[in-house]
Amino acid sequence: MNILVIAHYQDDGSPYVSFVHSQVVEFVKQGHNVNVVVPTVFGKRYRYLKNRSHTVIDDIPIWYVDCLSFSNYGKYSINNLLGYRTVASAVKKILKEYSIDIIHAHTIGFDGHLAVKLKEKYHIPVVITTHGSDTIAEINLGKGEYLAKICKNADYIVAVSSKLKNLLLEVCPSLKISVIMNGFHMLPSLSVAKEPYTLLQVGSLIKRKNTDLTIAAFEKILKKYPQARLEIIGRGDEEAKLKQLCKDLQIDKFVTFYEYLANEEVLEHMARSQVFIMPSINEGFGIVYIEALSQKCVVIGTRGEGIEDIIKNEENGFLINPGKSEDIADIVIKCLTYSDYCREIANKGFETSKELTWENNAKSYLKLFDKIVSAYNACCDGGIRLI
Repeated sequence: MNILVIAHYQDDGSPYVSFVHSQVVEFVKQGHNVNVVVPTVFGKRYRYLKNRSHTVIDDIPIWYVDCLSFSNYGKYSINNLLGYRTVASAVKKILKEYSIDIIHAHTIGFDGHLAVKLKEKYHIPVVITTHGSDTIAEINLGKGEYLAKICKNADYIVAVSSKLKNLLLEVCPSLKISVIMNGFHMLPSLSVAKEPYTLLQVGSLIKRKNTDLTIAAFEKILKKYPQARLEIIGRGDEEAKLKQLCKDLQIDKFVTFYEYLANEEVLEHMARSQVFIMPSINEGFGIVYIEALSQKCVVIGTRGEGIEDIIKNEENGFLINPGKSEDIADIVIKCLTYSDYCREIANKGFETSKELTWENNAKSYLKLFDKIVSAYNACCDGGIRLI
């Protein structure tokens, strides 16, 4: 199968988007041909992207396409128009060298819009995957109709969690949509001894990650276990505020902030931590939860978020009520008090993580793609869709 992937550049150190590239690599391993179109913002300086020319990485042709952008002012109109013109030009070049059976766009907004416009021009079926903020943020801004219009023109929508699927069905009940959870690179549990009483949170230091709840809970935990330590890995607009909160609570000596660590280093911190906490909201999925499970951490997430598809409360991890720091404190104290119970939960979480590989993720997508392409070909005559 020949697949065209559209994923705008994220500047996360990968060729375009780390988790999308992981999936694409797996498509290729399973015998399929993939071209990736990567829209970038014209004139923008990126931390990691130095060469915007056509390149090949991991045997995957990657086409960087500079698009004019008028920031949020043109988000729903002129940006899409200008972006389509430049991307369509790149796709025209690709089609001279490769055939395309299906287009897979990541995120509904800009990438999804480009995909459905290409479908109109070339009569190629389209699957769009929503990962989180592309759905949640837009719906919160009252842009549900905008998302629905794009989704209706696609052949199928994939959500990475039930939360996202249900949100989209509220704005567009007739959607063809299902859930395929993201994968991750399953590495052996690192041979690092667990450090007793070590707690960890990993993620951007932004409001919706609710790191302040973890800090508030940690103050209560320290009263019971003064030997406890909290590590926070991430950076963001809330960093100064969170550090000040630690000082105000007089717990700053027991909390360590790390601005940025490579993924391998993050996994090492997970491997030696007993409990991983991320009480975020508006979270579409969160690969970091699975990584923590794979390193045998007890994982604490939030009810009603994407992680609820994976974590079954008090079976393979814990779910707290949104905004409840006391829930975090109670769970952590219980785990630190009853080490056998803590170990049992962590081991069950580890078993859960084994199923969530990119290999399994790619198999699910490829099965879906094959079904859509077969149906599309069956109902088309001379390149024109009949139904």
